[in-house]
Amino acid sequence: MTEKPNPRSAGVIPEASTAQGSSQSLRTGTINSRHLVFFVIAAAAPLTILVGFAPLGLLVAGAALPVGYIVPGIVYLLFAVGFTAMSRHIRGAGAFYAYITEGLGKVVGAGAAVVAYVGYLGGQIGFVVACGIFMSSTLDSLFGVSISIYACALAVAVLVAVVGYRRVDIGAKVLAVLMALELGVLAVFCVAVLIKGGHEGLSLDSFSPSTFMTAGLASVFVLTFTSFVGFEQTAIYSEEVVDSKRTVSRATYTAVIILAVVYSFCAWVIVQAVGPSRMVDFLGGDPSELVFDLNSEFAGTMMTDVMHLLIVTSFFAGCLALHNACSRYLLNMGRARIFPAALAKVSPTTGTPSVAGFVQGGLVFVAIAGFALTPADPYTQVVLWTNTPTIIAVLALQILTSLAVLRFFSRGARGEGVWQRLIAPASAAVALAVALGYLMMNLSDMTGLTNAQNLLLSVPLVVAFVVGVIRGLMLRGQSVPEVSA
Repeated sequence: MTEKPNPRSAGVIPEASTAQGSSQSLRTGTINSRHLVFFVIAAAAPLTILVGFAPLGLLVAGAALPVGYIVPGIVYLLFAVGFTAMSRHIRGAGAFYAYITEGLGKVVGAGAAVVAYVGYLGGQIGFVVACGIFMSSTLDSLFGVSISIYACALAVAVLVAVVGYRRVDIGAKVLAVLMALELGVLAVFCVAVLIKGGHEGLSLDSFSPSTFMTAGLASVFVLTFTSFVGFEQTAIYSEEVVDSKRTVSRATYTAVIILAVVYSFCAWVIVQAVGPSRMVDFLGGDPSELVFDLNSEFAGTMMTDVMHLLIVTSFFAGCLALHNACSRYLLNMGRARIFPAALAKVSPTTGTPSVAGFVQGGLVFVAIAGFALTPADPYTQVVLWTNTPTIIAVLALQILTSLAVLRFFSRGARGEGVWQRLIAPASAAVALAVALGYLMMNLSDMTGLTNAQNLLLSVPLVVAFVVGVIRGLMLRGQSVPEVSA
């Protein structure tokens, strides 16, 4: 017989708590598998990854870049086995936080919760600033309108908070449209390259066994692993989905597979479009313009103008997905009394986090306004400073989650097989630990900072974990009140 999780565990919400009408209950039955896939892919922002970061991967790994996306895809499919197995028994808007709490205890869970929130908060701030950068550039180049980067970023921050406050299924529809458009423009580019046979003919050399020996392949994992950040989104909405036992699992596998296929295939097409003979010349210019230049060559300047517009909407979609994740982390920590209980309030009209959503929007707005008063470069400094802790936090949380899965099922099989509860999560923990090690060793390649400066970027995460652990120790032994039905 399947054992029921302790309803008083932080992050684990009893069935009764999801009833409609509770001031702390999210609207149930509003999200299906398609919605969850939209949230994940929007958070991953494939157009921004392939246009903004794939050229950097080419600089490091050359024609082996497509393999760089396949490897993390396999690792995350392995991680998803234990992750989704646990999702069938645990429901909570905190996802990693809820699972770590149930598997490793409230104290570690509280520390993980604050780390996750700080990591995602930084990610949203960075995404909003990046969205402001591309919005400012696009308005200037296409419409001749000059608006500062930070003015655009602040406008995006407000719009994200407003859309995030609306019913979450409406947000999913917005993300679905944006995702379809950005995948569409990528498809046009890929088809154009394939029809014309690339620059020097099509070749599958990028997938040959010899590519695994490419010197830069290990370093490119710093970029490619981070391209999958966001598939925790599936479990974050476990209280709001239709049939959580099936929806979360189906959406997680679907999202990871789609991302792995899209990233690796599009990266291969980019390699074909560049061609071996001019790889060095193309990468010697501005990498951020490489895909735009290739798109103009193969698909035409009109499609490049469309791509410029969709870069902005792609970043906006990522901002919205990260806002939703952050507001639900705040809500769940309010429920568990790690943060003030007022954060647990849910809007009776929209069924989404109300106080948490406003707090999240306010923090992002204030942070961006603060950066606007500094001389820091928005792209090379602010975006990197805010997003690097996100990468570190997510990998660390995934390792803890894999360990939590092992501990959780060690207390009872709960109907799961040995593959789901032991082999897969243990293998995932090792693989993710190796990935985190590569990330830390090669962080300077991405940030351009010294080792000491890179360590400073991790300080907020250490402080967050300490604060969370202290709150967990203070709450240990106390009864966290159940959410009234």
